[in-house]
Parts: sequence; C-alpha cells; structure tokens
Amino acid sequence: MKATTWLGGTNFEFGDVADPDVGPDDVLVRIGTVGVCGTDVHITQGLFPSTPPKILGHEASGEIVDVGQNVNRDRIGEMVVLNHSTSCGECENCRTWTVSRCERNTQVAAFFAELASVPAVSAVPVLTGLDVEIASITEPASCCLSGVSRLRIDDGAAGLVIGGGMMGLMTAAFMKTHGVETVAMSEPVAFRRDFAAQLGVDVFHDPAESSLDDFVADLTKGRGLHIAAEAVGKAGLVAKCVELVRPRGQVLMIGVAPVGAPLPVDLYDMQYREVVLQSAFGRGEVFHRTPGELAKLNLDGVISARYALEDTPQAIKDSGEGKGVKLVIKPNG
Repeated sequence: MKATTWLGGTNFEFGDVADPDVGPDDVLVRIGTVGVCGTDVHITQGLFPSTPPKILGHEASGEIVDVGQNVNRDRIGEMVVLNHSTSCGECENCRTWTVSRCERNTQVAAFFAELASVPAVSAVPVLTGLDVEIASITEPASCCLSGVSRLRIDDGAAGLVIGGGMMGLMTAAFMKTHGVETVAMSEPVAFRRDFAAQLGVDVFHDPAESSLDDFVADLTKGRGLHIAAEAVGKAGLVAKCVELVRPRGQVLMIGVAPVGAPLPVDLYDMQYREVVLQSAFGRGEVFHRTPGELAKLNLDGVISARYALEDTPQAIKDSGEGKGVKLVIKPNG
C-alpha cells in the first residue's frame, strides 16, 4: 500500500510500505478520510513527543474491506470511524482514570496510509445521517466532549472559548448543547467566527478590535465568566482564563501546551477566589457516543480542504498556518 512516513522534523517520505497484518480480532479498513490534527503539526515542530520514523495520523474514517477469522464477515462493507486505542476495562487506568489510557492498549495509529488494521472493537459504525467524511472528526470532537462533560454547568452560565480552531469550535458547540446559556468565542480569523456562529456560539471577540478583559467585563457586567476554556495550547492564555472567571469559576484546558511549559498565574489570587482548573486530555469515556453528538450539529463546510496522500506535508504545513477549519487527507482519492 501507499503511505506517507514522517522521518523527523518537517521531512516525510511517500511511497510503498507493507500492507498491515490483519489479526484474528482485527478489521482491515480502507481509509477514506483522515484529519490533520494540531498534534501532527506539533510533532513536526518538536513540541509534542514522538519518535520517527513513523506513519502519523489518528483521526480517520473509512470502509471495512476485510476481517480477521474471529470477526463476523457481515462487517465487510461497513462504514466506520476509528478509535486509535483499545481498552481492557480491568487495569488500574481503566478502572480509576479513563479507558483511553488503558495500560494494555494494543493499538498504534498510523492512518496517513491507504489501509489500516485495527481491532474490531475500535471500528465504530458511522450513524445513519452522519456523513462518513465528517465522521472523521470524531476523535478530536470526543476530546472536547470529554472535557465539557466534566464541567459543572450552572443555570444562566456564561462561557468563553479562546481559540476557534477545530478543538475550540467543538468545545464551544458542546458547551452550548450541554446547557451553557451564553457561549462566547475569542478568535482573530473571521471565517472561523462565522463557522462558530453556525454551531450556535452567541457572541464573538476579535482580539484586533478590543481587549479580552473589556469584552468579558461587558459580557458579564463585571462579574466574570462561569467557564473559560483555552483551546490554543498557550500557557499565557490559560493564565488569562484564570483571571477572567468569577469566584469558583472553572477553567478548562483543551489546547495542549508544550512539554515543560509553566503556568504563569498568581496562585494566591487563584486560591482566594477558589478557581477550579480542569485539565482535559484525550477521549475519556465518550468516543462511542460522540458520533451521536456530532449528528446534532450543523457541520456543513467543516472540511475546508482535501489533500492527496502524497501532499500530507503540505496539509500539515497549511494546518499549522491556520488555513481553514479542518483539513483532511484522502488516501484513496
């Protein structure tokens, strides 16, 4: 099969690699769509730990074209979205933390390729009414849903999301569908603000036009936000979220900061106001129900550009430069 292999830095190699083995409990999937994630970008920038050479890509949907001997052959032809880890349900992490951090995970994501072999349990059927191409965003959406699901949402809550990339958009959308009365977004790019409005976001802040402090003061009559979510991955913006919430307000970390990044906050002020800092990383327990949540949203136009498999390096570059809402690779045309 053809694949694009990351060699380190911004270097990639496109060409033939061995077809994946299909174990007795696996399914073979022809990858239709694989999303470019901020993590892929950060890996090439040295901001997220990863060791080359490897095939990247962990946000995929496609069609089952073969199955292992223990899998019902009726699944051939099924359209699926791929979870990129397995869970045993028995280890310490599964029992006391989250199934997405299973100590016995046997799966490795390598979806910038024409084919992928995954455990059958990781190939989740795409719901009727959800476009299979759009279903490829299930993985990043599930990370946002997991974070939002852990929030306390009070009556009349006002929430802000800083950053209108894919993670910020999904966080804002799920905040709205989970009961946050007024959802605001701070985002400098106009077309992202427009798409956020399509998802139900109520109020917008353009950093080029006013300060975030003044915007929040006006929005909340000086009382501060109930919830502030950081979806960029900058420690300074997390600190700003801490400043902007009211006493006992909640700060949700969705963006992933670089390894070793310190949090520049006034700890006395944070403690005095009893601010809750809620970190979120990964899909938690919600991957299988995320397609149903996506089906409730107006996601027309969420995919801004489609790239051939050999153009993966350009797609990662464009994604890092903030071009579009969601950029995807189409490994099989």
